[in-house]
Parts: sequence; C-alpha cells; structure tokens
Amino acid sequence: MKDETVRAFHRLYYERGLHANYGQGLHSQTFYHGVEAHKCPLDLWIYQEILCEVRPALVIELGTYLGGTTLFLAHQLATLGSGIVVSIDNRELTRPAHPQIRYLLGETRSDGILAAVADAVTSANGPVLVIHDADHRYDQVLADLEAYAGFVTVGSYLIVEDTNVNGHPVLVDWGPGPWEAVDQFLESHSEFQRDRSREKFLLTYNPGGYLRRTA
Repeated sequence: MKDETVRAFHRLYYERGLHANYGQGLHSQTFYHGVEAHKCPLDLWIYQEILCEVRPALVIELGTYLGGTTLFLAHQLATLGSGIVVSIDNRELTRPAHPQIRYLLGETRSDGILAAVADAVTSANGPVLVIHDADHRYDQVLADLEAYAGFVTVGSYLIVEDTNVNGHPVLVDWGPGPWEAVDQFLESHSEFQRDRSREKFLLTYNPGGYLRRTA
C-alpha cells in the first residue's frame, strides 16, 4: 500500500502538479534563487547531505539548462568552504554567475570537453562527484556514464537523474532511458553500488540512480 501511494503521488507531482495547467508538473515550477531548477526539492536536500559528507573539490554536472541546480550546488560548496562546479551543456543560454561555477559549452563527450574536464579533475586534487542530467535517451546516458565514471573518486557518487521516466513510475511512453542505462552500466561496473539510503524521503526523481563508488 505504501509503495502504491508513493507512486501515485510521484505521478501526480511530476506529471500534473496541483493544477492540470502546469503541464510539466511541479518540477517545472521549482525555482532556486529565482532560477528554474527542475528538481524535486527532496533530491536537492539529499544533494546537500552528500556534498557535506563527501566534501568534493569538484562537482561535474552534465546538463546545465538554466542553471538553477548549478547555482544551488555552488552555494552549498561555498558554505562548505571549498570546491567548484563544472557544468556542461550544448545550449548557449543566460545563466547565473558565481565564482565557484565554470560553464563549458559543448557536447558531453566531445574531445575538447573531456579534455577540459580531465584538466579540472587534475587541478581539483580532491574528491570528484558527477551528476548526470544531460540527454535522457538510453544510449546517450550509457555512453556518458562510461565516459565520466572514471572521474568519480572512491567514496563519492555518480548520480544519474530522472531514472523515474519510462514508467518508473512517470512518462510511461518515454522508452528506454536513464533507469535502463544504469542497469546496463552496473553489469560491468562492480565498483559502483546503488545507495538506496539516499531514497529515504520516499519520493525521488532518481530511483536507483544514487551510485556510490566503493572501489
């Protein structure tokens, strides 16, 4: 009964919100410091818990969009006293500035972007965390995970967002996406384990997507 209730609320929250005219659900009406964040606030709370525990020197964000989440991450790092966000997107949009944010414009797996990320990892000289919120098609997600998993340090996380699509439990007609890509990725990457403790608030847009590197 509990699982059915959570799934029903999840669908209501994501697909309709409190009013049908929201169109994309409440996540499209979620703002951080006036900038669209497109996140479940419960996941953002989990993010700040992870950041506090891991104390990353570098957060790599794949998929910036308008930068609400990027700014949230930068503010959390500023509070902790160190760390930067390198955020990658192929769309040239106006985004919030912050001294601990570096935006990269381009495709996630282009040679230039990967070289810039590798340089940032070397310069960071500390824990590295990766958040995937880029193209949500199965093949694209899986290719990104393969390309960026090696940057994640032991004890840190590879967070794969929007594993809830394709009927898990929302957007049943999406087709294979992040959920399926994570399943495939984990078959050949035993160094990563799902951390279900990060789903303690019951509603998460990233079910099974909090991957902790253990080796």
